[in-house]
Amino acid sequence: MIERPLDDITPADIQALQTYGRSEGPTLDFKQSFPGADHKAVRDFLADVTAFANTDGGDIVIGVREDKNGVAAEIVGIEKDGLDEGLRRIDDQLRSCVDPRVPQVRVREIPLDDGRVALVMRVAASMIAPHRVVFDKSSRFFRRANRGNYEMSTTELRQAFAASSDLPARIRDLHHKAVEASAGNGMPFRIHEGPAAVLTVSPVSILRAVRSLDVTREVAVLPPRHTSDVQTIVSLDGVIAHSPVDAKTGSVRSWSVNHRLGYVDLAWSIGHVDREGHKLVWPRYFVPELKGIVPFTITRLRDHKVEGPWIAMLTLTGVRDYRIIAGDDWVSAPAWQDPAYLGEIVEDAMTPDALQPFTKGFWRLFGEDRPPPSML
Repeated sequence: MIERPLDDITPADIQALQTYGRSEGPTLDFKQSFPGADHKAVRDFLADVTAFANTDGGDIVIGVREDKNGVAAEIVGIEKDGLDEGLRRIDDQLRSCVDPRVPQVRVREIPLDDGRVALVMRVAASMIAPHRVVFDKSSRFFRRANRGNYEMSTTELRQAFAASSDLPARIRDLHHKAVEASAGNGMPFRIHEGPAAVLTVSPVSILRAVRSLDVTREVAVLPPRHTSDVQTIVSLDGVIAHSPVDAKTGSVRSWSVNHRLGYVDLAWSIGHVDREGHKLVWPRYFVPELKGIVPFTITRLRDHKVEGPWIAMLTLTGVRDYRIIAGDDWVSAPAWQDPAYLGEIVEDAMTPDALQPFTKGFWRLFGEDRPPPSML
């Protein structure tokens, strides 16, 4: 896979495939020409797409000639004439010849200096795998290995179906462990007493790919609301970054756990009890921090060659009887659901707009359909 968000890939990234002798692999495939319409071409193309979806996802780069070893030898590009019609044709094939349909196949057109273009077709690892190719009276399941595809065995199919049925629950279990960690379970400290946000950001492929990232203090994702005195701890799982430990309570205002497996947990306080005893949650501690930390975390994971689609899971803890305060004269109803799981979001790019289900859930937790005018 090209180690860059699909929308950010440039002609220089395509040329770099040849310059640096990139080779086909488990997440990268080269095609010299656009997939044809003959029987073998259709079958091979559908096998490529489903194999990536059934494994860890990947990029099919069209317009690259490879040598006999699968190394990018020349960027040849393809003609733009008839390209739209060709893309419609393969989209129809993916609709009618793949069961279930692969949920995320995105295409980016990259202009080349000679007027031709290269295409990057990014196939996401699927949460509803395995996908089968139903074509020409046959039904076949494929996986990706090294430079090519292979048909899955009966044992692999059984394992794939079993994994697919419990994959969402197993990913949620990672987040539930983070919620427990925010209370101090398996951690050297807990989050300060009171309202807190607990967030997990992970690639969908987290439970399929075996990873051991080189996570160090220098590249660790720092937690929201951190200051210059942030501290770090190296653990068996990865690197923990945290705000200073309160000497009286043994708790911290925020922490992050950068897991070597390729995902990040974060927790931070979002409210407190004021001098008059009012239990208050401050939106500015939650909404801006959330919108900033999620894309930053993804950027850091991509630096380790981890790619999406991504899943973000969010829980608010310790919020019962707390109210949102916005300005001097607006206070919400008290929250009563605690802990409050705000759900999960699966996206190829976690933009602020993509995170709206979390922010909407935040306000609804406190009895509001939408933010007050002062917060818009």
